[in-house]
Amino acid sequence: MRLIRHCVRSLFGAALLLTSVFAVGGAAAATLVPEGWAADGLIKFKVYRNGDPLGVVMLRFDVKDGRYIVDTQTLFDYRVGPFTLYYYALRAQDEWDGSDLLRARGVVNDDGEVFLVDGRTEAGGFRFTGSEGEHLAPLGSSVPSTYWNHALTDASRLIDLQYGRLRNITMTEIGPETIEAEGRKLEAVHYEMRGELDLDIWYDQRREWVKMTFVHDGADFDYVRVAPREGDKDRFIELDAVEKIGSEQVRVVLEALE
Repeated sequence: MRLIRHCVRSLFGAALLLTSVFAVGGAAAATLVPEGWAADGLIKFKVYRNGDPLGVVMLRFDVKDGRYIVDTQTLFDYRVGPFTLYYYALRAQDEWDGSDLLRARGVVNDDGEVFLVDGRTEAGGFRFTGSEGEHLAPLGSSVPSTYWNHALTDASRLIDLQYGRLRNITMTEIGPETIEAEGRKLEAVHYEMRGELDLDIWYDQRREWVKMTFVHDGADFDYVRVAPREGDKDRFIELDAVEKIGSEQVRVVLEALE
């Protein structure tokens, strides 16, 4: 249980959470649609630890009043037999005006321990508060700690939306590979992230996030992209409900998603 908790905090403390991004304060994109935006409106991953099911990650993409909104939900239920030894729930939301990040906030329930993060972009950068106080992310090189946006591949710092840290990273393009996603083979580009967070991530030819892996304390973690099912878009927990969620509620939602 301690291994799982530490791994989740390492990964989602630097990430995410949340899950949506364009480089803060960077050059304007040629199109108003953020790079890596999911045209189908929903991305879903099943997460495995050493080949055993651990949980589900989903990202929901909406456009409202000309603004791009991404909701992220991560649910983990680490079980031995019928017993839950550890649970994790994250709900986050990022709001964009074209390529400009307006706001990002997230709520995490880490086996009963709650973390809140809220941030907004201002003239000097992205200002956010969390459990470690208030910080201002520099313009241009900082990206919120989520994975769907291809701009992550050019970032040198991650805005930690769980604990309120700025993490130094180096992104390296490994090259094109054939992978399996949503039950079929497709071409994707493999990138390595190294630094204060180590993982491998793949984006397809549309620059959509399609795969992620990492190793922690000898355990292999795999994010396998799967096709969403009918009704999945409505199976998001309300953001304000995460603080009081328990293991039984997490399990019920996961059973509906699996």
